[in-house]
Amino acid sequence: MKVEVKQLEDLVRELSVEVPSETVNDKIDGKLKDIQRNASIKGFRKGKAPMNMIKSMYGEQAKIDAAEDIIKATYPQAVREKTLQVASYPTVTDFSFTDDGGFAYKAKVEVFPEVGKVDYADLKLEADEIEVKDEEVDEVIEALRKRHSELREVTREAGGTDVVSLDIEVVSDPGKVLKTDRFPDSEVDLGNKLTVKEFKEQIPGMKAGDVKEIDVTYADDYPDETFAGAKLTYRCHVKAVKERILPILSDQFARTVGEGETLLELRMKVRKELERRKTDDRNRMFKGQIIQQVCDKNQVPIPRAMLSEYLDNVVKNFKGRHSDVNEEELRKNYEPIGATNIRWNMLMHHLAKQESIEVLPSDTENLINRFAENYKMTPEQAREALQKSGNIADMRESILEDKVIDFLVSRANISKPGK
Repeated sequence: MKVEVKQLEDLVRELSVEVPSETVNDKIDGKLKDIQRNASIKGFRKGKAPMNMIKSMYGEQAKIDAAEDIIKATYPQAVREKTLQVASYPTVTDFSFTDDGGFAYKAKVEVFPEVGKVDYADLKLEADEIEVKDEEVDEVIEALRKRHSELREVTREAGGTDVVSLDIEVVSDPGKVLKTDRFPDSEVDLGNKLTVKEFKEQIPGMKAGDVKEIDVTYADDYPDETFAGAKLTYRCHVKAVKERILPILSDQFARTVGEGETLLELRMKVRKELERRKTDDRNRMFKGQIIQQVCDKNQVPIPRAMLSEYLDNVVKNFKGRHSDVNEEELRKNYEPIGATNIRWNMLMHHLAKQESIEVLPSDTENLINRFAENYKMTPEQAREALQKSGNIADMRESILEDKVIDFLVSRANISKPGK
């Protein structure tokens, strides 16, 4: 077999493959024999038709089938012979049987770029020092008190921290936002930060039996897109006012919550958890900054086929969740994101080899043990579950990326924002 490689574009290669007649004839003969064994031709028992008749009737089909098999068998050999790191499926063109009985074809394919030494000099990260304030701990403790509180019905007017039971009727909905206009037995927590502003302002002062119409204008950036920018009018009939009875802050409360034997121990655990969350947030921010800077410093080309596949998946996922999708706009918006992700993946693996960063068996074991602990399994059960789901390889990839990021962060210059 003869193989030649021609560079068409930066990452596009064209393989010209010539297969000798001996190989071609063997393939064609094999196809003809397969046809002969299964052919039912009038005047002959199945499988007994003479070969010259089989060649006359099915010769062209045998050549086509043989050509497909030859390409499937020889293309991987050609790639290995020329040590190409392919990044896309091949596009086969110009295939034909030659005058000497051989077979020739061309295949276009994208390859991964040659990545030299990855530059990570002068990386700069910005982040505030991790600090947990007493007020933040107090806020979590208050949330725990609220979670373990009791509601008691009262006969007075509603206050700003009460929970009000309402029958709500929609009397104006110009944008047809809601599918129904009645919400009986609704509960509105006036002490909840997420309760709409108009309810928090106008329901206090009402008592059981009172009725009021309340106009609500939802912000354009309202979290629930269904309501974003909508204007509705609700008729609110108060059925009951309930006050929240909070537990007393004490060692008993800490034991009830299950986070310690004393209130001090509870506060210490809350502080530690807040520190962990802030550390995780900072690490995610560092990761984004590191990836962007390394990709900016190392502008290696990316295979277009990989980017197209990424964008195809983005469009598919959006169409699975939304009925109205502007595919062209979606691809345009996500193209730079996809390019960065693909470029980082290549650079990350080259940097791992460059700096001898690897995933050790102990790294995988530690992750499996954490998985087992989180899901209340034995390590053996966790390993079996992960192997069956095929997630072990993904876990190793995630560990490798974390190690590379940690390596880069340790060599970056970290400063406070604005300095």
